Amino acid sequence: MKQLKKLEQKYKNIGLEIERLKAPKLELSDDLKVTKYNNDDPIPLAVSDEQWREFGENKIGAFCVTGRGDYLYNWYAIDDKRGVAPEGWYIPSDEEWNDLEEQLLDNPVYGGYRSSNGTYNYVGGYSDFWSSTVSSGTSAWGRKLNYGTSGVSRSSTTKSYGFSLRC
Repeated sequence: MKQLKKLEQKYKNIGLEIERLKAPKLELSDDLKVTKYNNDDPIPLAVSDEQWREFGENKIGAFCVTGRGDYLYNWYAIDDKRGVAPEGWYIPSDEEWNDLEEQLLDNPVYGGYRSSNGTYNYVGGYSDFWSSTVSSGTSAWGRKLNYGTSGVSRSSTTKSYGFSLRC
């Protein structure tokens, strides 16, 4: 409830309304699909496995597009000061994901993920989402939704992996 009030105030300031439901919930938007940072600088597109590995090894923000058209971002794109979330929005923290998990189950996409070596995994079978929270020098917290189960799991993952983003 405290999170909802905090977010309501933030969105009110930018002229957005949050729809109230019987049980107060936060709304997730669709997966983010941006190709530029907020200052219009392009986010590098990694087409090959080699490019993906290179961006991750050099801690450069990057994105890729799966064969299904889902956009995946490494964590360095999230951490970039130029910002990836639209103005007035942000990537949820690990703590905020605790409140958002139930809604994630109601709106799955199953975009899979891209490993640090560049291979795509479980496209159509899993949804992986970054939080904005670092778990260690080389990892950040994320959430995983498995097509075959009805739960959301939390994991610390290497920042060079490619996950979907929600704002």
